[in-house]
Amino acid sequence: MILIASTDAERAIAWHQVLAPHYQLYEVDVHDRHTLDMCLKKVAFDVLILDLTLFGEAGVNEISALIEIQPKLHIVIMAKSPEQREEISAVLFGAKAYCSFDMNLELLPKVVKTVLTNELWVDRKFVTRLLSEIEDITKVKHADAKKLDKGIAAMTPRENEIASLVATGSSNRRIAEQLNISERTVKAHLGVIFRKIGITDRLQLALYMNRHQQLSAIWHGGKENNAMSATSSLDPQEQDKHQ
Repeated sequence: MILIASTDAERAIAWHQVLAPHYQLYEVDVHDRHTLDMCLKKVAFDVLILDLTLFGEAGVNEISALIEIQPKLHIVIMAKSPEQREEISAVLFGAKAYCSFDMNLELLPKVVKTVLTNELWVDRKFVTRLLSEIEDITKVKHADAKKLDKGIAAMTPRENEIASLVATGSSNRRIAEQLNISERTVKAHLGVIFRKIGITDRLQLALYMNRHQQLSAIWHGGKENNAMSATSSLDPQEQDKHQ
């Protein structure tokens, strides 16, 4: 069954109409985050067509929170103003597709068919951009390892714990629950972490933590970490995104 979530009722209806001849859809489209969470907690869905504006400023960072509710959910992100880095973040945090509002809607059933086979529907150049983002991981340099060690050493044990959880895709809410602290405290810690290691967002932090673990495994004999395991599960036959 497919659930459609959008802040715009007309847009939701358009998506509903193009998918209805091909798939079973939930009778009611949802238009706010609270209702979305309630639906996911009560009904098992195969696919979620998600208007990213429903998440407001939090954007793709909230994807992992939905997957925590339904781990097997295939999420199709619909973005008003698609961005390359946002697309990478969306997939790393669990989305199966990243599309534009302006895409040919006749392709939407094909998008759903693709994600239901656990393949990705992304831009042709997605993998190239992703590899560029994590290029430092494969450029194994001792100096890099030392620099990363310095950044990690600057963190308190709690900050390191939170950073490691971010690297696995955990939302602020999930981190707060797991560590028995408030979401406000999590956000405060993240702000401090960003300043300490000179980064600005969660994607950079996730890549930073993963890069540190990879280099540590080589230069310090440490065990490889499974953080950001989503990067290794990307299907090599990436799907085109047609605008």
